[in-house]
Amino acid sequence: MATKLTVPLLAFLLAAPLHAEPLASEQIETGAAVEVQSAEITIAQGDSLDRLLAQGGISPSDRAEAALALDGVYDIRDLRPGNVLRWTTRRDDNSRLESLQLLVGNGVEVSLSFTGEVEAVRLEPETTTRGRQETVVLNGSLYDALVSIGAPPRFAVDLTALMAGQVDFRRDLRGGEAFALIWQEDILPDGSIAGEPRLSYSRLTIGGHDYELVATDAASPVLLFEDGELVQRSAPPIMGARLSSVFGNRNHPVLGGRRMHTGIDYAAPTGTPINATGAGRIVYAGTIRGYGLTIDVDHGGGVTTRYAHLSAFAEGMAPGTRVRAGDRIGAVGATGLVSGPNLHYEVLIDGRPVDPLEDDAVPTQEIASAIDMDALARGRLATGYSSDQEG
Repeated sequence: MATKLTVPLLAFLLAAPLHAEPLASEQIETGAAVEVQSAEITIAQGDSLDRLLAQGGISPSDRAEAALALDGVYDIRDLRPGNVLRWTTRRDDNSRLESLQLLVGNGVEVSLSFTGEVEAVRLEPETTTRGRQETVVLNGSLYDALVSIGAPPRFAVDLTALMAGQVDFRRDLRGGEAFALIWQEDILPDGSIAGEPRLSYSRLTIGGHDYELVATDAASPVLLFEDGELVQRSAPPIMGARLSSVFGNRNHPVLGGRRMHTGIDYAAPTGTPINATGAGRIVYAGTIRGYGLTIDVDHGGGVTTRYAHLSAFAEGMAPGTRVRAGDRIGAVGATGLVSGPNLHYEVLIDGRPVDPLEDDAVPTQEIASAIDMDALARGRLATGYSSDQEG
């Protein structure tokens, strides 16, 4: 699939504050009469497109045209170390671009032509979706079990957060528990995985009870069943992030000294999406001293969840706005008293902070629809579950 954008020639100089190493170039022939020079560089930490092209001798107008043509096709702020930048110039004028190519993550290729109107084309690689399913007996940590079956280790954080109200993976595992998992991966032509794998079903049998998670699609809330009964419809506040600080007394990373930490922290890059963990109504969206940009969601029954240190609110997020589990409400940031970008997630019951990993704080929805039960049945069938296994 290709996306194309054309723009007229414009002269506009962009700021380029970052550093790159000098480029090497070689001479190649294109056609019978035109000679071009080519250059290639692998993006390093701190590099910017404009600065790299400037160091390659490219004119300010061509650099600006490249940035403008990319707008709407690729956000140059998404360049990452390891991405590859290539370009060609005419041998008789090496300040003018003939072509430019970006090889970015997950096999995406962005190409620009400077012959006539500047034209940008984004090529998305063809992918195939591969379903994976595994069963294993837990004889150690959940993380170790995921590694042993070739599942994404980040699922350990997601599963811990989603099942926190019913299962404490730090205390309840005794060894010998049956665990099943189904997930999907997008595979590139070279066999590598594109994007993030998606969890669709998991089952943990522990203490005579079956706990099953069902995710019908990436944008929907996750359903938690206990012995076939829906007990929770929720979403983790952030997917795949590292749990960097737990509830309780700790040494404050900025102020120092032992202080009570009233929530849990997830370390993640600035801009990572943040989701509402349950249905409710926003009662606050603004700045709180120490917390920075903060959203509070009232779930009813005296339960409130707080999302702090945000870099921005999602569109439409304001007091009075109703949200559902899994709705995007903001993005990770580093506002307030923090040592780096993270999400501070807090659960309050009647105004009192509780441990989000131990309390089933967010109100549950206990009525399962026919679609919910069909998704549960499909997960059970795929993992060989039978009614004889029910606790």
